[in-house]
Amino acid sequence: MKKTSLKGSLILLLVAFLWGISFVFQSNATKYMDAYTILYLRSLVGALTILPFMIYFLKKDKQNNIKSKKIDLIIAPILCGIALCLSSIFQQIGLETVSAGKTGFLTSLYIILVPLFSLFLHKKCGINVYISIVVALGGLFLLSFDFKSGFSFSSGDLFVLIGALFFAIEILLVDYYSNKVNVFYLSFGQLVFQGIVSFLIRLILGFDVNAFINMINVESVISILFIGVISSGIAYTLQMVGQKEVDPTVSSLILSLESVFSAVSAVIIYQFYKFSNVNQNMSIEEIFGSIIMFIAVIFSQLPSEWFKIKRKKNEEV
Repeated sequence: MKKTSLKGSLILLLVAFLWGISFVFQSNATKYMDAYTILYLRSLVGALTILPFMIYFLKKDKQNNIKSKKIDLIIAPILCGIALCLSSIFQQIGLETVSAGKTGFLTSLYIILVPLFSLFLHKKCGINVYISIVVALGGLFLLSFDFKSGFSFSSGDLFVLIGALFFAIEILLVDYYSNKVNVFYLSFGQLVFQGIVSFLIRLILGFDVNAFINMINVESVISILFIGVISSGIAYTLQMVGQKEVDPTVSSLILSLESVFSAVSAVIIYQFYKFSNVNQNMSIEEIFGSIIMFIAVIFSQLPSEWFKIKRKKNEEV
């Protein structure tokens, strides 16, 4: 099992915060652009953001004689890109028929899928981490579930769950490859792959130049630049840096705080700027859910040795 470091955990906490606050800008962008346009534009901006850093650190690796296997350099960005792209696409398809709150809850179920997949890969965590997963699920339920509408399952829900599955796979792939190839190269590669695939889908569905020009305005440009530079470029790269030092199951728990940060930031920003027609104020259940999730993540960071049962060996007389 990979030993979790405080530095890596704090980096992933920053990633969750950046992803969370980016929700406001992503929500604002959907007023002007379709999902695939947002996806390939943010991927392009993110890749361009990382490009100079990738060139610099690849040169530095060469000077320090740090080499990666050619097969890893080819396969790593493709596999991570496929997982990330499919996760984003299926989530967006689900969002067409599923509420944002329910989507947030279903997507965050990757905190169950990551440890489940990890067990098959013979990666075990401390008992406190598994307890934290259960507690976090309770917090997510309060944060995301619509108590007025009740619970129902549709084809849209299935698409969102498939998206969560692919994001869990992306987390495990990053955990595996982040120590094998340069993280800037890996982040750049997966964004380029995601951008190409989403652009091709947009072309297949139809690309109208005039419609694209009409999408361009101050608000949409600011939104794309923010989610491209901050959420895609910086955050995805920091995710890989943090996961180099943190167990994937713990990583998924920390990253799940994205839903908390998105809810809190939406409430704060909504008071000053109505970026959405949907009321962003949090209910009592959502506030308690956020608090419970924070407690769960903190609990997961406690040393696993504290929860081990010490057994005394009987000495033979």
